[in-house]
Amino acid sequence: MAWGLVLSFAVGALCALRVPILHFTIIVLAIVVGYAVMNIGTGSSAIEIISWAALLAVILEAGYIFPHLLFYVVYVKLLGRERRRSPDLGSGFFNYSPFSGHQDKMLPSAPEGANAETKAGQRIQD
Repeated sequence: MAWGLVLSFAVGALCALRVPILHFTIIVLAIVVGYAVMNIGTGSSAIEIISWAALLAVILEAGYIFPHLLFYVVYVKLLGRERRRSPDLGSGFFNYSPFSGHQDKMLPSAPEGANAETKAGQRIQD
């Protein structure tokens, strides 16, 4: 049964890469029900069948969570250290604006009035 648990963990890990959680839950339910139905004829007690089915479901779910945890550690914790926020941007909820970004600091500092006069001079005469 140990190889079955290792295989269940591997199946959960592979499903985590492409299968949505709702579909995976249905897969786990089908596997657990199939396991229970197959073991009813072996003469095992109901408590034993339920406990092994629950352990199988837990191992499948742990296999599903493991790649997500691994991706979180790699992309957020390890790679996030390289990309630190600059101190002049500030932090916090009230300093965030979806319409401002790093590009705003590179905008030209000329007033709009100066550009408006040149744009008015470029009009086509009727």
